Amino acid sequence: MTVPIAAPERSSFVSPASSEIPTPAARSVHSRRDYWLCQCAGWGILTTMSVLASGQGALEPMLRMSAVKVLVMINGLFLSHCWRIFLRRRGWIDRNGAAPVPHIVLGVVVLSVLQVAFLVCADVLIRDGILIDDEDAPAVIIGLSVLWSAVFLMWTLMYAVVLSRRRALRFELEKLELEVSVKDAELRALQAQVNPHFFFNSLNSIRALIYQDHNTAAQAISQLASLMRHSLRSGQAPTVRLADEVAAVHAYLAIERYRFEERLQAEVDIAPGLYDEMLPPMALQTLVENAVKHGVELALGPCRLNVTARRRGQQVILTVANEGSLQEASASTKLGLANTSKRLALLFGPGASCTLSEEDGWVVAQVVLPQGSSCAR
Repeated sequence: MTVPIAAPERSSFVSPASSEIPTPAARSVHSRRDYWLCQCAGWGILTTMSVLASGQGALEPMLRMSAVKVLVMINGLFLSHCWRIFLRRRGWIDRNGAAPVPHIVLGVVVLSVLQVAFLVCADVLIRDGILIDDEDAPAVIIGLSVLWSAVFLMWTLMYAVVLSRRRALRFELEKLELEVSVKDAELRALQAQVNPHFFFNSLNSIRALIYQDHNTAAQAISQLASLMRHSLRSGQAPTVRLADEVAAVHAYLAIERYRFEERLQAEVDIAPGLYDEMLPPMALQTLVENAVKHGVELALGPCRLNVTARRRGQQVILTVANEGSLQEASASTKLGLANTSKRLALLFGPGASCTLSEEDGWVVAQVVLPQGSSCAR
């Protein structure tokens, strides 16, 4: 019979140590950089295509025509940038909600008029007004106005699409920041629950020992002070080394031996190479504490308790087993076990687990740490 300790389901996990969320200042710098890269690339491509379409003929007229086109494209970049500033100040595109289409269309028309006016001026200065001297000048100017209206309208639509995508990305980043903050707060809350729970049980053990042997009780208090020092240090980080947890377990078992004497027969066996694995603070200690409380304390005679750590494939298996039976009707809330499972899920994702089972007269608590748990140091 296996009883999995309830843990919150997580579709994914972002480790606080590995998640690098850009700050608002960094996002602003990237946004400006990307904007100018797109501006220069877009207008540069348009300039190249326009110059290449100048046609063939005498070199001087072609150079004059190319100069006019380059100046017009530079002016187009300037006008589009001014249009962007105007749009941002008005909030017509940046803000959520429907943009005032008539106002935007009017703005695009004004831009095209300014662009064509600049083109005519540049043509007069560089080509001596060949454009306006043409008999079809009115039709050409109207055609150019329509063309530039289409260009600026396309620019506005592309800018709106980019802003929309960037706004969606910003919302995703803010959501991610909130999720990380919530997980961090939940981890701290769970850790705050575990430490008083452990301290209360340890004090009960020492309280029972005081009536039997004062000197032994003093030694037990020293052991408890060592344990609390480990607990306080562990509270500064989401994970600790297995070696530190094993040291805390030895100190805890030393305290409990003062109380149970020969009734507690404990053995700790950690496979070589596992001492640097990471796990939630006080996780192994909590499992040992529950084994003592619900196994050794209820036993009438000697009760064996085994603590082991083994590597199985890409997983690390921590096992705490004690002689006895799993009591479904126990009044214990199993707070420590539930918190261990929750912290495992928060730190290592769905690959980590904590189960409690009964096997051939033994109660077995098992923690599974997935591959890569050591990266959460």
